[in-house]
Amino acid sequence: MKNIKNLLIQFLVGVGIGGIIEALASLYLGFDFIGYPEFLARVNPGTGRIIQVLIYGGFGLIPELSSIILKLREEYSRRKQIIHFLILISYFIFAGIYLRWFEASKILIYPIGVFVIIYIIIGIIYYIHDKKTIDAVNKKLSK
Repeated sequence: MKNIKNLLIQFLVGVGIGGIIEALASLYLGFDFIGYPEFLARVNPGTGRIIQVLIYGGFGLIPELSSIILKLREEYSRRKQIIHFLILISYFIFAGIYLRWFEASKILIYPIGVFVIIYIIIGIIYYIHDKKTIDAVNKKLSK
């Protein structure tokens, strides 16, 4: 039950991060960015938005599922972190090709670079959060 709750929360986190990135893209581009026209032209109106939201949610689900499978939170190892990263970047490439963020045949250096930066930022946020939690537990235990 706890895993289901965490999966739902992470799905919503993925939707939220996707929405924030979309909002930042809108600010940068100067118009309301809802999705790439190449993708939206292939689907019915409204359906494209739902598909995007589900895929954004997947960006929260996939890391949580891979963490559960790899038990990343219990025992850290570089190999597990690399597998976790490869799973998530594979999902990113799939989502990017499906949503027409980029073409499969073109060089993916820029999108992957942006992805790596976002991955590192989120990793740092999780590290700081976990460190604060561990410090609080250690403080309570030392009393």
